[in-house]
Amino acid sequence: MAEEIFLGDDFLRQLMSVGEVDLLVALPTYNNAGTVVQAIQAIEDSYQQNFVRDRVVILNVDGGSTDHTTEAILNMNGRKAGAHRGITSLRTVHRVTTQYGRTPSQGLALQTVLAAADLLRARSCAMVSPATTNLDPSWIANLLKPAYRQDFAFVAPLYARSKFQGLLARNLLYPMSRAVFGLRIREMYSDEWGFSGRLATNCLGQKLDEAVRARPEAWMAVTAICTGMKCCQSFLGPKAPPTSGPDIVEAIRQTVGNLFWCFHNFQDHWLDRTGTEGVPTFGSDHELMPEDPPASQDKSFELFRSGVKGMDTVLPSILTADTHAQIRQIAALEPEKFRFSSELWVRTLYEFAASYHRATIARDHILQSLVPLYRGQLYSFLLEHGQSSPEEIEADSEGLCLEFERQKPYLIERWKAKS
Repeated sequence: MAEEIFLGDDFLRQLMSVGEVDLLVALPTYNNAGTVVQAIQAIEDSYQQNFVRDRVVILNVDGGSTDHTTEAILNMNGRKAGAHRGITSLRTVHRVTTQYGRTPSQGLALQTVLAAADLLRARSCAMVSPATTNLDPSWIANLLKPAYRQDFAFVAPLYARSKFQGLLARNLLYPMSRAVFGLRIREMYSDEWGFSGRLATNCLGQKLDEAVRARPEAWMAVTAICTGMKCCQSFLGPKAPPTSGPDIVEAIRQTVGNLFWCFHNFQDHWLDRTGTEGVPTFGSDHELMPEDPPASQDKSFELFRSGVKGMDTVLPSILTADTHAQIRQIAALEPEKFRFSSELWVRTLYEFAASYHRATIARDHILQSLVPLYRGQLYSFLLEHGQSSPEEIEADSEGLCLEFERQKPYLIERWKAKS
């Protein structure tokens, strides 16, 4: 067990009262009193609709809520905490709660869940977000069944999204992770995912680096891939846009930093791997829904242009001279003529990843330097596809994926270069 996880006596007593289970669904909470009851109800409805004969538990791991989130869970349906806490139907459905710290941490929350899953010998587990306002009972079943009944280790979600939703994943995270690790998993970074008890035990003893604590789900996926465990995708349905989230700087630090860390730490697996392959998919492969064109992105272009100028002494430490020169050249274009080509975008990202690997400058500075370049790529994408159909956007995305795959030898070349 990772050294920073300490299971308190009350938590251990609760787990002992549950005994061994087949299924575990975990809710990592932090000040979610307004939505957590709805999430718990969706989980219980799924258990009662789909797993009526199975041994199940709901685990709430809280990061120090001050809004009575835990009390809202324990007092559902008028039941007060006490001798019968956790009994929610004629069958035994336990609700276990614990506080893992005084500040929220997805990494520490997950490690607590892994420890509980290992102690309870859970066969299939799922992590879901209490902030997902349209969480549905079918989502829970779709995340649990592949690991429970078909021996999959990691279950990534698939969503129906509006065509301009999730562009960081579409234009960077998915095509880059697909090319490097060789599996076509669309959603490595998500608030919901499933995993087997075997994968939980495998991950339990690993200490999470700071770079992956904010988004540990991708680390679990990569661990499964690199240890030869089976991965799949399961369609859930429409994904409601988040009401809040990190700004683009923090989002890139969390997700791209996580991805680059996985490249660095799992390099023995992917450096000699070629090609990509699909993974089993349950339900629709994904869906894109029509959406009105986005508002003017002129500010994104100006932030790109000023960022390139302001980083004139930093980018040479990250990029090759030729790539840097091409970026400076497109930054001088008029906004309506601007184009950040797929070829240049892929080469830029591969050089950033190789510089992160070699730590040519402080890694956090490398990630921050990527932000204005991503703004430029985003502006270019929206300029080109503001009126595109979902089918046209998907075709463009597949082309970008193939460009990442075509240039993977260049990544390996830069990765092994001494400077």
